[in-house]
Amino acid sequence: MPASTEAAPVILIVDDDRNGRESLRRGLVRDGYEVLTAENGKKALAIAQDTPLDLVLTDLVMPGLDGLDFLEGLRVVQPDTPAILISAFASVDTAVKAVRQGVRDVLEKPIRLRDVRRAVKRALEGRVTVSSRRRPSIVPPVPQVANGRTLVGRSPAFLELIDVIDRVAPVSSTVLVLGESGTGKELVADAIHQRSRRAKGPLVKVACAALAEGVLEAELFGSEKGAYTGAHERRKGRFEIAHGGTLFLDEIGELSQALQVKLLRVLQEGEFQRVGGTETLRTDVRVIAATHRALDREVEAGRFREDLYWRLNVIAVRTPPLRDRRDDIELLAEHFLQKVRAATGRDRPQGFDDGVLDVLRAAPWPGNVRELENAVERAFVLARGDLVVIADLPPSLRQAVDVAPIGGQVIRFEVGQSLAALEREAISMTLDAVGGNREAAASILGIGVATLYRRLKEMGGDDDDAAVAAAEDTPPADAGSR
Repeated sequence: MPASTEAAPVILIVDDDRNGRESLRRGLVRDGYEVLTAENGKKALAIAQDTPLDLVLTDLVMPGLDGLDFLEGLRVVQPDTPAILISAFASVDTAVKAVRQGVRDVLEKPIRLRDVRRAVKRALEGRVTVSSRRRPSIVPPVPQVANGRTLVGRSPAFLELIDVIDRVAPVSSTVLVLGESGTGKELVADAIHQRSRRAKGPLVKVACAALAEGVLEAELFGSEKGAYTGAHERRKGRFEIAHGGTLFLDEIGELSQALQVKLLRVLQEGEFQRVGGTETLRTDVRVIAATHRALDREVEAGRFREDLYWRLNVIAVRTPPLRDRRDDIELLAEHFLQKVRAATGRDRPQGFDDGVLDVLRAAPWPGNVRELENAVERAFVLARGDLVVIADLPPSLRQAVDVAPIGGQVIRFEVGQSLAALEREAISMTLDAVGGNREAAASILGIGVATLYRRLKEMGGDDDDAAVAAAEDTPPADAGSR
């Protein structure tokens, strides 16, 4: 059995035999493990996408996605999660393939619970349980590396973005990356270039919003000696330097009308002239442009050329805001924590306190991933212990966090408020909202009626032992929904 002082290891059982699955689940739950179940490989992969696992027990023969196919998918989602294969048909070839998929044991049917317990114990030895939020790190399930940096995520929105990148990268079409500031548009450009046929060529980047019009023109197209004051020699522009590779134009919506015309010519004809020059130069460049502006509205307002818009918008890639990727917040926070640890050479802090991750997941993040990274870096620098605590977060994040809406009211958690006080407030407000109906309140709170009576007695209510004992015989209010 796992030590009672530690968080229970999370085990996923995958088996299309309901009776066998439930029997195994009950046995492992009695041993103190947290057990999830799935009836097939497809549902199991969906669980693995959302829930870090300590161990997987899977049947081999299942309809649809069989055990080995499921384990192959699991290696992508959670590369380090060990597995135990259960089968009545395990050949030598199957066993070899299973080991390659991370299988620690192969158990033959019919299985005995004591054999499963031994196998589970062996597989979990030396592992830190992922069910504890205090563990130092989480392995990103779908790492995508670009120029030494990492795209991290597992949410549906993130996986859809990765799929689009993989489909867009091999072609040579112009790409327009759209998204709010801080959503990683430059990183998407890096990933597209790295997966393209131009990966061995240069990736040249230009921040269009950071340069004045005259400077930006010379930066893009180059300049001849004497073209302007201070031009003492011929300079190559970014279109020349990027020949054979990719040119990333960040914040393309900031270009002046004059530069829009020149850019359109390059995209249409592949030709340009240096500032102050007469020679027509040719270039072979794939352009990836990015903007946080709604370019279609800029076109309607007359600030952006419609012909250039359509030339840029051959393929549009949208980077999702962090509020649409809340499943990725914990992964990203852990990734940034490890990143700043490596940059500073400090070993502490090594993780986040429980409440910190709740605050991070609830925050609105108008600055998206960039804001989250800055918040984690600040918290790391200010932290004094082994864990980042709420007090280490930026003041904007240390505001009241909504806990639960009840009858139009909102319970708020304030930093420094005890859990006991929060529980009292939740129970009191819920009872008020349902007119004192204990059964209804227990159902809303997700606890049994007997538990509610005990809590009320501990709070100093007038419920006596007889009422508690009577409630013990009453099924939990939420039993039908579980």
